[in-house]
Amino acid sequence: MHEVRSQTVETASSDQENFDGSDYIPRSLLSVPPSALVPIVLAMPEGDFAAERYAGVLSLFIDEEGHVKHVAAEGVTLPPTFEQVAREAFMAAPFVPGQIEGRAVKSRQRVEVVFDNRP
Repeated sequence: MHEVRSQTVETASSDQENFDGSDYIPRSLLSVPPSALVPIVLAMPEGDFAAERYAGVLSLFIDEEGHVKHVAAEGVTLPPTFEQVAREAFMAAPFVPGQIEGRAVKSRQRVEVVFDNRP
């Protein structure tokens, strides 16, 4: 079984800022969507926070080998600490790539991310 390991991901790096995902195919056009090879569990960041629940939407850009190459926040975003935790977890996770007619392709998949610390 694969293990998701945390890695440092620069959210403000030139790679993230200059990323052009125009050649990544939206999930709706795929025959088979990408899927994570392992469960992706997000740890609650340390500290006290104003709310018990935070949610946001991220777009994952997954290459034809199943590596997440870019993560972009969409719409209402998570607080920066929470977004960084989610970004690192998805960047480290291995995926089965999306497919069109049996051929692995670069794909874009939106995911809702929820941090819930309610009892």
